[in-house]
Amino acid sequence: MLALSTSWQSGGSVTAEGMFAALKNLEITGIELSYRISEDLYHEMKNPLRHSGLKVVSVHNYFPIPSAGSDSKGSGDLFLLSSPQKEERQNAIRFTTRSIEHAGELGAAAVILHCGVVEMNHEMQRLYQYVNSNRIDSEDAQIFIRNKLKERDTRKPKHMDSVLASLDRLVPVAEKQGVLLGLENRYHYHELPGLDDFSGIFTRFEGAPIGYWHDTGHAHANETLGFIGKSALSRNYADQLIGVHLHDAVGLDDHIPPGSGEIDFAALKPFLKTDTIKVIELKPGVPVSEVSEGIQFIREKLSEA
Repeated sequence: MLALSTSWQSGGSVTAEGMFAALKNLEITGIELSYRISEDLYHEMKNPLRHSGLKVVSVHNYFPIPSAGSDSKGSGDLFLLSSPQKEERQNAIRFTTRSIEHAGELGAAAVILHCGVVEMNHEMQRLYQYVNSNRIDSEDAQIFIRNKLKERDTRKPKHMDSVLASLDRLVPVAEKQGVLLGLENRYHYHELPGLDDFSGIFTRFEGAPIGYWHDTGHAHANETLGFIGKSALSRNYADQLIGVHLHDAVGLDDHIPPGSGEIDFAALKPFLKTDTIKVIELKPGVPVSEVSEGIQFIREKLSEA
């Protein structure tokens, strides 16, 4: 089954009627409910969703947008499961629990989690400048990257401890709802989990409903920056893979339709199993014709997966 994230239909003017009218004309059988859906829009969606014939395959935390959130547009990082601050972490656990319960009610197989960040001065803009000026391989850039990674790793332990403590609280909820928790690889180098963090989590929670969720654009960004090798994430965690976000990228610009960028989706195919959840996740505003072309491209590339 190939699904499409509602991230494509996001924004203040989106209605349930408009969303399902757009989805009706696309060759998909499933959807992922994204974190940009408000409480009001979700209630408006419930009836047409039941009659749409579309299966909800996954839910992206935090869903729907928590009323306690400061960002009315929604975010997967609205609250941080990695926060050493008790109140912040409790809110993250509270609203993630709500997402998991909604997923259980909807019959979704998985909830995708952003696990948080290492709190630091990440200086991402400086890193982008190196990329945009084609100086990412320069000695100056490499020294900068080494120093930032060293700082991240020094600050990381307390944040990883918070991630593990949060997951300890969430695993029983996921077990009760029959839902898998998909830990997503992240775009920025200071976000969690990093390449080497997943293995410790999977060892700690062996047998629990926790798996790896692979985002093709995020992986491409980290490969472009030289943080990870080609296919390192999908290869290292193929055994724990439960789902993928499929979108293309040009350099650091991602969430564009598959087939319109630089990503080699054929290289991903060997790591996919028949039960791997496959979701095309696009930025808002992509024309319907390009969405349709992206769906067809993925069907052809992953036809035997």
